[in-house]
This record gives sequence, structure tokens and C-alpha cells, in this order.
Amino acid sequence: MKINHWLVYALVTTLFWGVWGALIEIPEKNGFPATLGYTVWAFTMLIPASVGLWKLGWKIKFTSRSVVYGGLIGLLGAGGQLILFTSALTEGPAYLIFPIISLSPVITIVMAYFLLKEPLSWTIFGGTALLMFSLWIVYSEELKQGYIKKEPSKKLSTS
Repeated sequence: MKINHWLVYALVTTLFWGVWGALIEIPEKNGFPATLGYTVWAFTMLIPASVGLWKLGWKIKFTSRSVVYGGLIGLLGAGGQLILFTSALTEGPAYLIFPIISLSPVITIVMAYFLLKEPLSWTIFGGTALLMFSLWIVYSEELKQGYIKKEPSKKLSTS
């Protein structure tokens, strides 16, 4: 049986991110500032960047289009991480935040279909629907148990 290397890489990434998501609140709960955590995370990105450059023989081929797209992708990824570290994880529990973040593949699937012309099937649509349904189940159970506090609606004062 031939093993698809991309699948192994995706599974290892899932494992790494799952462990990371489970442990991310520990430093902050022990006094490590969230912004410093983000800074440390940013510096650790130098390791995979170095590995990537090494695999390319330390030679980068680029065009103005690749620089624009690469910069946009970098800003979106880093911006998402910044929001995660400085806002989401400081105000909410990781065990609820990460299932919500897991909806990002829905955006990826839709954009891959329209921008990259990748094929979609009913299986992909069904899996996406199950993903969204499972998130709803987790969230609604947390509301029932009282782990999520509903914010009172703020009415404008007329006085």
C-alpha cells in the first residue's frame, strides 16, 4: 500500500496543533503575558522558515506577484495568531476556542473551489456540514452547563 506523504504531514500537523491547543493556556495562567507568548511564537517560526530555505538550497525565486501573495498570506496568518493570543485566549477557554477555529477549513474549501478551481464533492459538503453540526453540539452543551456566560445585552440609556 502506497502512503501519501501529504496525508502523513497533515496528520502530524494536526497532532502538533492539537497538543499546542491543549497546552497554550498553561503559560499565561502561570503569569507569562499573552503578548510575550505571541512574540516567542513568532521567533519559533524562524525554525520552519530556515528548514524551508534549506530545502530550496537557500535560493529564493520570486516575482512581484509571489511577494504580494506571500506578504498577504503572512499578514493574514500572523494577524490571526495575534488575535488568538492577545484576545481570544485571554478572554475564553481554549477547549471552546479551538473548535471554533476548526471551522477555518470551511473557508479554505470554498476559496479553493472558487479561486483554485479544485473539485468539490457531496462528501466534502457532507463532512463540512458534520463539522459545523458538531461545533453547534459542543457549544450548545457548554451553554446548558453554564460554562459560557451570555453577555447581557447593552441597551442605550436615554437619560
